Amino acid sequence: MSSNFQKRSLALPIYLPSLLFEAALSSLLPILPVSATEFGFDLAAAGAVTAAAMLGTFLFELPASTIVNRLGERTSMIVAASVAAVFGFLGFLNLGYWQLLLIAMGFGAMFSLYGLSRHSMLASQVPVAHRAKAMSLLGGSFRGGAALGPLLGALAVSQFGTQAAYLVASLLCILAMLAVSLVPAGRIQSSPSGQHGSVWTVAKRERSKLLTLGLASAIISAGRTIRLIGLPLLAIQLGIDAATTSLIFGVTGFVDFALFYISGLIMSRWGKFWASVPTLLALGTSYLFAFMVTDLATFWILAALTALANAASAGINMVLGADLAPDGARSEFLAAFRMMTSGGVVLAPLMITSLTALIALPAALAITGVLNFYGAYLFWKYLPIHAPDTKSVD
Repeated sequence: MSSNFQKRSLALPIYLPSLLFEAALSSLLPILPVSATEFGFDLAAAGAVTAAAMLGTFLFELPASTIVNRLGERTSMIVAASVAAVFGFLGFLNLGYWQLLLIAMGFGAMFSLYGLSRHSMLASQVPVAHRAKAMSLLGGSFRGGAALGPLLGALAVSQFGTQAAYLVASLLCILAMLAVSLVPAGRIQSSPSGQHGSVWTVAKRERSKLLTLGLASAIISAGRTIRLIGLPLLAIQLGIDAATTSLIFGVTGFVDFALFYISGLIMSRWGKFWASVPTLLALGTSYLFAFMVTDLATFWILAALTALANAASAGINMVLGADLAPDGARSEFLAAFRMMTSGGVVLAPLMITSLTALIALPAALAITGVLNFYGAYLFWKYLPIHAPDTKSVD
């Protein structure tokens, strides 16, 4: 299987729909709080709508495993994209704030189902020797979608108003569904699990992996999310205007996207250690010394360093989850693993905002920096035990 495998065979069933689905979500995230404020709610309530989408992703990881186990990966991806398109259209109808909360949570839940289906499919379809590069390409499709979605949403909003962004998201989900549907079912073989959806049973049995490398993956997810939350807050504190901040994140985001494949090359040639530990050490050091960022020039440096660190670890969690997943219980293990990584994404904003309220922002970033060092230690100690590297092929 390894000698006949071609990564381009994943373009239609995996990479293109992943880019489209990520673009759909990314087109909504900037618009959700805007819609909330248009309903007359304050900034805290507006932020809660975005948090609802992340919470929906986190909470649906367990039900998603049962659905994938029963329907298979291909059908689950089609269902997730179709239902998400409906949620996007409901958002367009401008029903009200509380309905918007449910729409955001529902969209996040479908993102969870789609993500687990895609992750499980890649784990089963891609030979281990090709896994690092294949997963880093998937990470690149995420970054491409994250860049494309807000641009399409902004164009639609500028021409037709806020509600147009929801139609854009709905259309992108429909295109993702069609891309997967065009792939014959016989080309995507699902390997059913023997665990009957019992995530808890599998998690207990595999707890040594989850409490070590699963926790490390949650920390790296949190570290990346803190970059997207803590740095804009730091820019506000420094008095950097919104346009300049957007420019900085746009440029560094492009660097992140342009270099994503480097992670696959690193993992293929030198192993997962060099895509995980240096990233966490770089993020940890950057956050620890954030107090030294005092002007525009040093903020540029901080943003660039964290973007480079993020690019160097593209796909690491997906590769690691696939490597750790036991035979016969892939979807259940990945559900537990992804719940931990989603938990890192959900907890990161809470950590930064609560610590900033208690102490100064640079001190809050420093504390999260120390957490990144602990994640690096977990990867260093437990990768050789639970996920030793297999030699990859070009």
